[in-house]
Amino acid sequence: MQPSNINSINFFALASQAVFLFLLYLGFQYSGSDEAALWAAMVYLVLAYGLRYFVPIDHRKGLREIKQGNYSEALLHFEKSYDFFSAHQWIDRFRVFTLFSASKLTYREMAEMYKAVCLEALKMD
Repeated sequence: MQPSNINSINFFALASQAVFLFLLYLGFQYSGSDEAALWAAMVYLVLAYGLRYFVPIDHRKGLREIKQGNYSEALLHFEKSYDFFSAHQWIDRFRVFTLFSASKLTYREMAEMYKAVCLEALKMD
């Protein structure tokens, strides 16, 4: 059970990430690396997966709980996620670079949508 528009893509953000990857490539190329494309891709992937793994921890935990059908636990994690991104709005506002997210929706918006999904599922039980 998931809102249908939760994965909408911001193509400007996607283009910004492509430019960042290209700049990494140019940086490694300028440094004299023979494998500039490989190094740029590795740095990009480490940053992208690392930031998405370590920053939105409660968001990830909430998604895992939804998949397992534990909606009350998921609701708690999405509330914590909302609180975190409310306290650190700059992370969410610049998520294209702070979280390598190309989503049109902010993490606060996603948390609210998933909270609604959890509340609806709990109401049906």
